[in-house]
Amino acid sequence: MMKNYKVAWRHWLIIASIFVACLVSLTVTLPRSYINSQPYRSEGRNYIEHDFIDSKEALTISEPSAVISVLERMGDKERHVAVGASLVEASRWRIKIKIEDIQASTHTELFDVSRHSDLLFARQYFRLGSILSLVVIPNNSEALCYYFLELDRMRCVNK
Repeated sequence: MMKNYKVAWRHWLIIASIFVACLVSLTVTLPRSYINSQPYRSEGRNYIEHDFIDSKEALTISEPSAVISVLERMGDKERHVAVGASLVEASRWRIKIKIEDIQASTHTELFDVSRHSDLLFARQYFRLGSILSLVVIPNNSEALCYYFLELDRMRCVNK
């Protein structure tokens, strides 16, 4: 009777190991939540003092690199910032990028940054060598939603 118990225990251990291996392989082989080289975009509008600032953001991941682009308009003034990055890690659930290049159409801000820091796309993290972690939020739409860990901001961008 005792011998059968030891054999059954080993069988359950083998079955549990196979089950765990299947779960791990399933999560590893799930497709990425983004389409390679597909530009994802969003638009926003914020009220500042007596004017509006319109912004357009774009994220394009073309492995092994990524580009974040921000276009801001306030009245007749416009500023474009493009951030080039390399992918450090990319999986279904997380994307890590390292800032490699920053290009701005002008170094002058469109609004008083010290008074409206909540409207910034957290530019203090856009420094050469910075690493940003994006946690992908699963959804059923054609949008890519992610949470910037370092910036404490969630973004959803559409195809």
